[in-house]
Amino acid sequence: MTISKLFSASEALVADQWRKLQPPGDSKAYRLLKEAGFFIWRTGQLYRFEDYLSRPSADRAVDVRTSWCGENGEEASEAWQTLSRIRDTLRSAEKKNLIQVARAQLEFIASTGQCEEFHDYLKTFYRNPPPVIARFDTRDEAETWLRNLPEPPSSAYILVGNEYLEVFYFRERGVRALRRDYALERFIEAVTSRGLPAPAASFDTHAEAAAWWKSHPAPSLSAFVRIAGEHHLAVYHKKIDYRSLHPLSILEDWRREQERIAEQEKTRSR
Repeated sequence: MTISKLFSASEALVADQWRKLQPPGDSKAYRLLKEAGFFIWRTGQLYRFEDYLSRPSADRAVDVRTSWCGENGEEASEAWQTLSRIRDTLRSAEKKNLIQVARAQLEFIASTGQCEEFHDYLKTFYRNPPPVIARFDTRDEAETWLRNLPEPPSSAYILVGNEYLEVFYFRERGVRALRRDYALERFIEAVTSRGLPAPAASFDTHAEAAAWWKSHPAPSLSAFVRIAGEHHLAVYHKKIDYRSLHPLSILEDWRREQERIAEQEKTRSR
């Protein structure tokens, strides 16, 4: 079973068994547990986690109750202990292992020193564009970078110019690739669905806006500004310390792409 399928099977079993047990105050603990899995997936650490699982159990023995640092410790501890109780009710060795995979996600975050990063993820992920891990001027540069990585992330976003591309890596098949992704456009559409937010500032030129955005020593991860009458999204890509400005007109390209895909689907179904 591939690591992605193992993840999915574990998540499905945990959801089913958690509902049956229904421990007091389970909602916050269960939500944190789900986000722990999403965090590992979205930060491109599937294969790093797979390597962690392959280590002898004695080498990765972690007590989340004492090793979790920073915030969310109570929820993490409750989730970890609840999974232990669920595991003890099961007879199937396969099912016990799937529950252990879920416990190991919390142990992995704690033992690799990622508690604070996970907490930042919980605070920022759904309120800002997806984070990127690198930026390149051209796609050729990005392809070269990906080709030369000893172990690419299982998935991640990068910027080529100001466009989002998604990194794909399937270790079991030896496949690594890039594809254009409209993650930024989806974010903009979601946050503007009920109207355009008030701009944080207005400028006559792109250069003035870029200088203003660059001058912030500790900017928010994203903010709307107006340049020559048009709304733009200013984004601070914290991991790579890069700042970008994106006109909301990029939604038009995405909508055209959606129409193209829909037309292809219609053609196939005829």
